[in-house]
Amino acid sequence: MGKLLTGRTGTLFLFVAFYTIFANLPFWTASPLLGLLRNGFFCLDYVVVGLLALFLPRVASGILLFLVIAADLVCGVSQTFYLSPAECLRNSNFLYLLSGTRVLLVGAVAVLALVVAAIAALFPVAKIRGTDRWIAASCLVAFAALSVSVDFVTVVRGTGKMPNPFRLELPIDSVKSSYFSEVMLSRISVIRLVRNEMKSIVISNKVLASQTEPSFVPSASAMAVRSAGLTMEKGAQEMPNLVLVLVESWGLATDATIRSTLAQPYFQADLLTRYDVLQGTVPFYGSTIPGEARELCDSKIGFYLLKASTQELHECLPDQLAALGYHNISLHGMDGHMFERLKWYKSIGFQEQWFRDQFRQQGLPDCVGAFTGTCDAAVAQWIGRRLDQPDSNPNFVYWVTLNSHLPVPTPAPLPVLASCSLTPLLSQQAAFCSWYQLVANVHRSVVLAAMTELSRPTAFVIVGDHAPGFANPTLRRQFSSEVVPYIVLVPRPPKQTAKLQTSVSSGRPLAISHPGAN
Repeated sequence: MGKLLTGRTGTLFLFVAFYTIFANLPFWTASPLLGLLRNGFFCLDYVVVGLLALFLPRVASGILLFLVIAADLVCGVSQTFYLSPAECLRNSNFLYLLSGTRVLLVGAVAVLALVVAAIAALFPVAKIRGTDRWIAASCLVAFAALSVSVDFVTVVRGTGKMPNPFRLELPIDSVKSSYFSEVMLSRISVIRLVRNEMKSIVISNKVLASQTEPSFVPSASAMAVRSAGLTMEKGAQEMPNLVLVLVESWGLATDATIRSTLAQPYFQADLLTRYDVLQGTVPFYGSTIPGEARELCDSKIGFYLLKASTQELHECLPDQLAALGYHNISLHGMDGHMFERLKWYKSIGFQEQWFRDQFRQQGLPDCVGAFTGTCDAAVAQWIGRRLDQPDSNPNFVYWVTLNSHLPVPTPAPLPVLASCSLTPLLSQQAAFCSWYQLVANVHRSVVLAAMTELSRPTAFVIVGDHAPGFANPTLRRQFSSEVVPYIVLVPRPPKQTAKLQTSVSSGRPLAISHPGAN
């Protein structure tokens, strides 16, 4: 066996095995450790590099392989977290904001990628000459053809349709691809990455070039503004505060038990004596930033929000509320430089901004997770204290939560944990359970803030930004790939009979019944 692997045949065998199997090690390592979606087991881009390596200088082969590994990882991040490739690269300088453990894991994957690339640069390809070179090339091509053929058969048997192996949609649509599952053998990352970015650019240009109507998207905040009567017609009446909570990774679960249990805190009797409860769904189109554009501007402009001028944002919610005399406050437990929130929060009309550094100065604790930042429950308590202070002007408080950002820590680092015994899958999957507990913690914290004796009536909007980006395809399928849920609390006049409404005017109705109802 030793002679076989050191001779001509052995060199040829190791070469083929390296580019078909071992080159995948960085991605295989990153997928479970960093929570990246794996759309196929073997990356056929490495096979292409192997074919070129038979004719390129060894150093060039190593560099090319490293670049393809990097593209494979970026593609995984893009598809997992609903980001365009450009946004992944543009914000890579904020990797230092990851938790300490995750920084170490990212470093380990990077070192492994360098080691694999170094092996490619040092591999004695010169020993593969003449006929052996064509045999190696044939083996690589046969491996790729076999992988694709198996996937085609799998898809045809499962869907009855012929798949397009190069099919690519926007990052959000990676959830919708019915033929991407754990049984797929092959993935073609570089082509998907390029086409993903091209399509993202084309759609962004169409949205920006269109008039207002084509880029309009229903939002939960618009429903709340109408329901709470936040209009000029209010006249001299006292205007209520408005709290908009964009909940990280709160997607619409397909399981009715999970949906209703997460919403249950809003249906307790003492809260229903003070608020009307509205609920429904609104579309989502990408990651958190597009979710912010939806809720603040009723728009699909997505990441253009980061570079839009003050004039372009003048019709967004903060500006509209400022015209009614509101004081606009933005809250986020992360660093304000990430996604340039320090800049565009000011451009969009927030007079007061609070990020992790400011919260730490106020003594608010940090919580660990994908990103270490201010604990969600602590921010909710801060909101209650802030709105308890008398103010001559109503406040608009906009809060983007943090702790439920995937991949979530397991177990959830919370003092009080919601039970995960609702469904078998929830109890069996640690990441699913932790996500549920972290999102439930936000809802519980918002209810506590809503039940505080506030200085003036306050409307609350609680809405998801996007479906949770689980790396496990089975868990991704537990959520709608098109809509996210919302709940609106509208303060009721005293002595009004408590009632529950279901809103459908700003989105599709949410199939949640009152907990305990038949």
